[in-house]
Amino acid sequence: MPRDPFAELEAARAALLEEAERFVEELEPVLGASLHAGFERLRLAQVGHVGRLDGPTLEALEAAAGRAIELGVAETVERLRSPEIWLSPLTAPELPPRTDPARPLGLPEWVARLGGPAREGSALGRLDEMTNRIWVAISASAKPLDPVLEEFGFRPERRRLGGGSFGISPRTLPQLDPSGAIGRRWKRYRAAYERLTALAAFEA
Repeated sequence: MPRDPFAELEAARAALLEEAERFVEELEPVLGASLHAGFERLRLAQVGHVGRLDGPTLEALEAAAGRAIELGVAETVERLRSPEIWLSPLTAPELPPRTDPARPLGLPEWVARLGGPAREGSALGRLDEMTNRIWVAISASAKPLDPVLEEFGFRPERRRLGGGSFGISPRTLPQLDPSGAIGRRWKRYRAAYERLTALAAFEA
């Protein structure tokens, strides 16, 4: 039976998106716990300020921070449910698809983008690198906390790319998930991504 390159590409794409969906499912509870831990780190770092807050104010702070964390997690999960971010996870500006007169007719544009010469030398590395859009989205999950913490008088840190102003979002993979489960899920997704890009490069 002759090889069907388009069928292989579609199968690899489906496998990648299945891994992405599982990643998001596992990330949701982990991210919420990580943001709560980040909030506790901030309280310890600014313990003098926290000590000046009375009981009702502390209760209001905890309730508002909890709602902001729920919002940040929900927004991040929604952003990561888009197939596009998983098919093009690198943060490099989007480049035009390869224009090659020898390219097979009907080759989908997403295949051209994966396999074109603009992607040569590009590699998807660790999860906790700002060179991939998934980590940028995870870092941005703390942003809804910014107005809450400002309102309650916390001192902001230096703003980091993608994240909020108070150092709440995880800075490393172990800080996001000490259990290692998300890291293992990332490796499975990355393997699926590498297979898809290899097939696309061969066909483009």
